[in-house]
Amino acid sequence: MAERRQLTDAVDSEELADLQLRWPLAMRRHVRLEVDDPFLTGEHQELLSDGRRAEICYVAYERDPESGVLLHVKTIYPSIAYRLPTGGIAPGETVWDTLIREIPEETGLEMGEGPDQVRMDRMLGVLSYEFVHAHLKRTFPFATYIFLVEFPDDAVISPRDPTERIADWRWNTPQELNGVAETLAGLELYAPNWADWGRFRSLSHRLVAEALS
Repeated sequence: MAERRQLTDAVDSEELADLQLRWPLAMRRHVRLEVDDPFLTGEHQELLSDGRRAEICYVAYERDPESGVLLHVKTIYPSIAYRLPTGGIAPGETVWDTLIREIPEETGLEMGEGPDQVRMDRMLGVLSYEFVHAHLKRTFPFATYIFLVEFPDDAVISPRDPTERIADWRWNTPQELNGVAETLAGLELYAPNWADWGRFRSLSHRLVAEALS
């Protein structure tokens, strides 16, 4: 019974209810993943560090999502591991607080309603997980809240936080996201230590591809 209570900790039920009231068509998925070191324990894969329970993922486009959504790769990742940008939700922080903090940190752009600001489109979905960790012999909850946002036309991306270590950005169409997911899910062939991280990251890309199809 204790573990079942723990598995609900990643998703705040009241916060989720408010989000679903605003965006009733948002998708809701739950996945159980069997993982092992170095996922959750190794350098740059400590997803739950600092008491994080969940993360936001922003799916950014200009004018029309069909023309492309924004992906990035960091210097700490395998060079082929382009993915949708995310940001961890700190203890006591709301999903919305995280979103309006992370986007400026990573892109230099502010959220708002002005012509030079990033505008909220809608929530695409919430993906919750049970990480069944072989070495730690525990099950850990986590969740990804996924939002579609519109960037201003011809936005200049200039990260404010150098600790984000962003190496490159690129645009991929929604139809290409399943291919991105395949690359992430297959990282074991190129970087075995990133195999479980890649499998985990692939799932949000499949959800976004489906939501935007």
